[in-house]
Order: sequence, then C-alpha cells, then structure tokens
Amino acid sequence: MSKPPLIGDLFPLDRALRGIRERFADVVIDADRTSLRERTVVVPAERLAEVAGALTQDWGASLLTLFGLDERGSAGRFRIHVMFSMAPEDAFITLVAAVPETAPAYKAVTTTVHAAHWLEREMQDLLGVTPVGHPDPAPLVAHDGWPRGMHPQRRDFAVPDGISWPPRFSFHRVEGEGVFEIPVGPIHAGIIEPGHFRFSTVGEAVIKLDVKLGWKYRGLEELGEGQHWTRGLEIAERICGTCAFSHALAYCQAAEELAGATVPPRARALRSMAAELERVYNHVTDMAGILNDTAWVVGAAEMMRVKEIVQQLIDGLFGHRFLRGVCVPGGVQRDLDDTQELWLRRVLGDVRAAVEQTRHAMLNNAAVMDRLVGTGVLPLEVVRDLGVTGVAARASGSTRDGRKDHAYAFYRDLDFGVVTRNGGDVLARYELRADEIHESLNLIDQMIQRLPGGPIAQHLGQLPNDKWGFGLVESPRGLLSHWLRADERGDISDWRVRSASHAAWPAVALAVPGNIVPDFPLINKSFNLCYACTDK
Repeated sequence: MSKPPLIGDLFPLDRALRGIRERFADVVIDADRTSLRERTVVVPAERLAEVAGALTQDWGASLLTLFGLDERGSAGRFRIHVMFSMAPEDAFITLVAAVPETAPAYKAVTTTVHAAHWLEREMQDLLGVTPVGHPDPAPLVAHDGWPRGMHPQRRDFAVPDGISWPPRFSFHRVEGEGVFEIPVGPIHAGIIEPGHFRFSTVGEAVIKLDVKLGWKYRGLEELGEGQHWTRGLEIAERICGTCAFSHALAYCQAAEELAGATVPPRARALRSMAAELERVYNHVTDMAGILNDTAWVVGAAEMMRVKEIVQQLIDGLFGHRFLRGVCVPGGVQRDLDDTQELWLRRVLGDVRAAVEQTRHAMLNNAAVMDRLVGTGVLPLEVVRDLGVTGVAARASGSTRDGRKDHAYAFYRDLDFGVVTRNGGDVLARYELRADEIHESLNLIDQMIQRLPGGPIAQHLGQLPNDKWGFGLVESPRGLLSHWLRADERGDISDWRVRSASHAAWPAVALAVPGNIVPDFPLINKSFNLCYACTDK
C-alpha cells in the first residue's frame, strides 16, 4: 500500500503537530498517548476552540467526535475530548481540555468548527458542561421540559422518583405575510421512529425546516457503564437496527485497541465481508424507499425483493438477518466453507443484475426522473462545514471514506475506489448507492478469492484501565465511532458513541428549503437517517 502524501517535507500529522507547537506554547503534546496512530494534545479550556479551528482550517483535520467525561471524583474536573481525522494519513489528533467542576463552562468549539454544533449541545444536555458562545444553545436531547440540573452522564446522576415532564421545545419562528407553519410528528403515519419536523412555508414552498429529535433517548452509553465488555457488545448491536454489525465492529475495534489484541487475518476478512453485505441490504432498502416515494411501486417492489434475498443470504451464512452475534472482540463467531462461498457468489451475481436493471428502467422513466433531478440539493460546502460523511457526502462530491482513510478489518488488502457523484440531489444519492452496491459486490468477490486460512478469533482477556480505545467504521450511512475506557476491574468505565446519522441530520434541514412540501418525504428518504441511534 502506498505511503500517505508528504506536505512539504512532513506527513500531515507531523505538520499539524509542529504547527501546534510553534503557535500554541501552552499546550502539551502526547500526554496519555494510547496508540501509534493517535496523538493527544492537552489544551487549556479557554484555547480549545482556537486550537480546534487551526487544526481544521490550517492543517486539514476533519472533526470526528466531541464528548465529555465526568472526572470530578478522581480529579475534580470534567474532561473534554475533541477528536480529528488526519486522513489520508491513518492518524488521529485528540484535543483534551479540563473544565473545573466549580465552573463547568468553556468557549464553544462550534465558534471555529461548525461541525461540532450538535455534539456540544448534546454534551451540554447530558453532562451539564456549557459551551459558551454557541450560536444555537437550545437543548438537543433534553427537551425544554427536561428537569433543570438533570444530566444523565454525571457519575452522581439518579433518576428522580416519579419523574414526569411535558415534552416541548422552542423553535425559531419565521414571520411574514403568507407564512404558515406545518408541524409533522413526532409520531408518524408509517412505522418509523419518532422525530418532529416543523416547516415554515409560503404556499407549498418550504422556506425553513426545524428538526427536533431526542424522543428516543435510551441512555445506552450510561447503561453500559460498570458492565463487562460482553454486555457492552450486546448494547452496541442494538444502538441501530439496520447498522448492527457496523456498531458491533466499531465497539470491538475499540476494545481490541484498548487490550492491544491482534485480530487474525481470516477474521478480518470475514468482518469486511459481513460489513459489505450490511451495506448492500441497506442501500437496496434505501433505493426501494426512494422509488416508493415517487409512487413507482414496481421499482420499489423489485428492490424490496432483492433486499429480502440478501437478508436471507446473510441469515443462511451468519445466522442472523441483521448480523447480530457475528462480531466479537478478537474476531468473529461464524466461518464460511467452500459451498457457502459458491452460494454467496451466485446469489450476489443475481443481485448485481437486478440492481442494474432497475436503475436502467428508472433512468428511462420520465415521471420518476422529474421527481429526482434537482430535488434536495446538498452543496459540497455544507457537507464540509457540517462534517457530513457517507452517501450524502459522497453524492455531493466528497471523497471521505473510512475504509480508505483509516483502513480497518481487511480493507487494506483489497483493491477498490471511492465512488462519488457531484449532483448532490436525490438522483445523485440514489445512483451513488447503486454504484456502491457494485463496488461492495466486487469487494466481496475479492475476499472470497483471497480469504486467508487460520483461526477466526483471539481471546481478548481483561481490559486494562490505563488506556482508552477507539473504533471507527464506514457504516452504510457514513462514519460511526466508539470510544471506550475500562475501570480497574476491566469493566466499562466510560463509553461514547457517535453514529453517522448524528452528523447528517442537520444537513437534511438545509437540503429541504427551496423545495416543496410533498418533496420532503422523498428528500428525507434519500438520506434515510436513523433517529434512535442519534438519540442513543
């Protein structure tokens, strides 16, 4: 594999670290270093936003996640982590800042890195640390009726007896003659998760959309604290119904990095194979939803037929339609034999033909194309500002892909390209999915031909408590991450998850204005984001 590109005489990570040393004399680099690919930088809280802005604007970093930890009991502080990707070099930079428990506030990172805006609002709700100067400090997970001072991620949190509050929230009203408000949800007519959408319209034209989630907050990260890593894996697989394997894989990667475990080559290949099968059935399902919302029921039914074929195939190979129970820290629990590999190749050949036939028919259907072309355009600048990843980003021209930028599992041993489109509309998101299905089928074919021998798992043992682990996976919807730290018993001490949908929901609110109200379901389906995995 080729080396990452040099910038001047330095790799991107080294260039950024040198720049930080030269510009910010009061930072400490490499404190709490836990892995060869991650470098930590301890920053005074009052300079956190400044250093984060320099990383993204001057040294090409991309925000991955931001979260806080309650360390009042051990150190009298809250601790903030801001993690950045230094792709195309497989490296990360983590900014760490301490916020005293007596004054839990700091200058908002969002003032310099727009992609942090939902992350900081979420941390304010759950941990009670205030990002001062945030441009939109309204509650995100905790609705306006949430009891004051109730922060579930604090160590001393306990659910009050008889707790009850009216779920309500404020929104930015649009004033003017002829402006109407159309509230939709949180309970919808279809069998989908709850989310509230408030449209400001003039006639059918949408001039503003407010998105309010938080209706499915389950406290999963807190539920995992104090549990053995095996219980954490069970929870991870249930964060999202349709990306169960991606979440399990990211969780396992975090545990493996924490334990210093090496996954056997055959297990890495089987992980990538399962991940691509998950991508295929998700993309086919999303394509069916788009076609259904244009009222082309024939195309939608064909894609749902293909989706069922793929999920039955997955069930036959791995024992679960949603790939639960397959990935474990140290490897996988299911292997394939020669007969199964032949069956897999035959079925996926039929899938390839069906996807291409349906796409060809769609492109020649004027009524369908009229609904897709130019609808819900997401500009590349918005993608970059908000840190959107996955299908929605690559359909607007982004080349970010975790399988290339931070190759994991078996991807470093495979030949493939990052598929992109430039339209940024519903059509581009549909076609990108079709293109990625073909690329996934090519990857699976390579893995069958190159599948290594040997064991499929390695025993993990007890997790050490002096480190943390980080897992990053390119799920069907984009980058998702799991950050894990163990306590002195080897159980979960702290766990932070960010789903791909979390970064993309704000982009939906910006892709809808300028379209008409009947196009919202179609635009929303072309993103097809999860609610519950965003709320957690």
